[in-house]
Amino acid sequence: MAERRRHKKRIQEVGEPSKEEKAVAKYLRFNCPTKSTNMMGHRVDYFIASKAVDCLLDSKWAKAKKGEEALFTTRESVVDYCNRS
Repeated sequence: MAERRRHKKRIQEVGEPSKEEKAVAKYLRFNCPTKSTNMMGHRVDYFIASKAVDCLLDSKWAKAKKGEEALFTTRESVVDYCNRS
């Protein structure tokens, strides 16, 4: 029962993604290479996580602007960003 309450609370805390998170997701959607397969009669598109990391490391968020720090500096920073909820 306590497990169920913790799960509900975590879902409520997530909320709406920020503008930056939406932009990163949109970039990945249109620039990350995908593959297709059939699963139980339905076409499914999927991506490989290492390719998504490579894609983000080649994006504008991996390059520092004047006076700003780059959002993604290492593979680990990309993974941490994608895993946060």
